[in-house]
Amino acid sequence: MPDELMVDINELVEVKMYKKGDILLVPGKVADYACFILKGLAKSYYIPCNDISEVITKFLAEKSIITSIFSFYSRKPGNEYIVTLEDTVVACLHYEDMQQLLKKHPTYNYIIRDITEKYLYFLEIKLYNMRKPLAEDRYNFFIKHFPHLLQRIALKDIASYLGMSVETLSRVRRRYRKTH
Repeated sequence: MPDELMVDINELVEVKMYKKGDILLVPGKVADYACFILKGLAKSYYIPCNDISEVITKFLAEKSIITSIFSFYSRKPGNEYIVTLEDTVVACLHYEDMQQLLKKHPTYNYIIRDITEKYLYFLEIKLYNMRKPLAEDRYNFFIKHFPHLLQRIALKDIASYLGMSVETLSRVRRRYRKTH
């Protein structure tokens, strides 16, 4: 990364610290910041109409970018919550500052493209996984791709992410432990 780009990024990025349970984004608000997680963990979720249960769409840990992709890029209010699951430290960049960096530094375009490609890769994998009819297959996917998160996330949140009840997840985990 060119030195001039690093200098500009350091001038524009704001490091923020959040406590476990802090709400970073709520439905109806525009996501003005994209934040790189330096330390900690967060989840993104929405609550369907006429329901009270969360539908978790993603977990974001160290080296992840945390924002509402739809809201950040469209500049429209989103429909999701983003909440920290642990004390979390992030390096945040405002949308307008990112646009400024993209115009000024062609190299930054390649960095953003690389981040976008990784995001799309994992999104496609997740979509493929969520179409698997067997709860065991979805849980095996989670273990394979996110083993580092198993001890950091509550079972109810894993169950929501995998589209199953906590009871089903408990049965799946019990069968998994017997065979592995």
